[in-house]
Amino acid sequence: MMIVTLEEAKSYLRVDFSDDDNLITSLINTADEYLKAAINPTYDATSGRAKMLALIVVGDLYDNRELSEKVSGNTRRLVQNFALQLRLESGDYIA
Repeated sequence: MMIVTLEEAKSYLRVDFSDDDNLITSLINTADEYLKAAINPTYDATSGRAKMLALIVVGDLYDNRELSEKVSGNTRRLVQNFALQLRLESGDYIA
């Protein structure tokens, strides 16, 4: 079960077409993985705060998916956080 539905995400993004449904679904799954790594693997996915955070992550990734030279500060932080989480999970982090 996804933390937010495709319909919830499309409403948040104000998308009323189906061309990006696969992309948005992928972003929802990415947001869920992010929250599992940032909070813990068993976080409460029914929490309103967790759902809103997932929508914020989906929104930032969706809105900034085509940036070529200039990356938003939010996206840069997300990328840095993703990278750190993956390093920590793999045991490759050196302080």
